[in-house]
Amino acid sequence: MQLSVLYDVTRQMAILMLITSMGLISQNGYAAEAKKSENTANTTSPAKHKSFIANDEFSLHSSALRDLMLTLYQCNPHELQKSTKVSKEEFVQWVFEGPFGWKFDAIRNKQTLDALSLSLNPEYQADRVLPLVTGLYTMILNSYGGETEYRFTQPINPNILLTASQNVDISAIKLLNIKRDNGEAYIADNCKLAVKQSLNDISQHISRNAQNIAKETKQAINFNTHNLMQIENKNHEFIQF
Repeated sequence: MQLSVLYDVTRQMAILMLITSMGLISQNGYAAEAKKSENTANTTSPAKHKSFIANDEFSLHSSALRDLMLTLYQCNPHELQKSTKVSKEEFVQWVFEGPFGWKFDAIRNKQTLDALSLSLNPEYQADRVLPLVTGLYTMILNSYGGETEYRFTQPINPNILLTASQNVDISAIKLLNIKRDNGEAYIADNCKLAVKQSLNDISQHISRNAQNIAKETKQAINFNTHNLMQIENKNHEFIQF
């Protein structure tokens, strides 16, 4: 299984290297800042609010997820080795900047809650980090009405944002309670606080946006205050949109 996953990732990385060598994407991937500016016109009014523009907010989440992915591979280098032989920096760049639309053969093209469920299944033996970050990224993108990081065309529903925030919390709860076969925690104690804080920050940011949009649009939201730093219930299940 792990050899198959490594083969799938290696094959997709080879495709990315070929495209890069042909000059179809820049050395820094999509050249995010230029692309972001170029596509501002593609961010249609349903995703714009007085309080923020969706792609600006999502860009913050994307950056936070990059950092989280690097942290998780720093804490769990054996997970990176299940997917690739390159450095964690190279692999994270490939994940975020590769032209694959967040569909990876190694995790059977799963996204959103399907990818999260795969990653956080205690019996899953392959690299957990790739489906975790893929699931979080695509779920949060969808909650902001996005098709890609640069194109947001759907109206933002604050209740969907709030659900995404709660699912980030649930992901953290599950991740922090996973045990290895030898009974040790998947996230080592010296990494636990950083991972917990990172996911809590993402969740709280999404939650604040949900509240701001609800206030601006005069929509009612089912707000249930729960601070990840105080939640230890590991039996939570993901909430469907």
